[in-house]
Amino acid sequence: MKVHVGDRVSYKAEYSCGQLIREAGVGRVVEIKSIPFTLRTKKDVAVVKENDEQFEIITNGIQVIK
Repeated sequence: MKVHVGDRVSYKAEYSCGQLIREAGVGRVVEIKSIPFTLRTKKDVAVVKENDEQFEIITNGIQVIK
């Protein structure tokens, strides 16, 4: 499903080297950016806002909540 600005989304917890970076939760998409991923491809990244905090996450790592 395509993610749009204003959508309410859920995301999974993120770990790095066994340490919790971000807990799973629910937020709202405030912006969608296209960033270079390799020399020929780009990825869509959503800026998600939750509890006055903003972070970026690749759009295929989130799920739209209806």
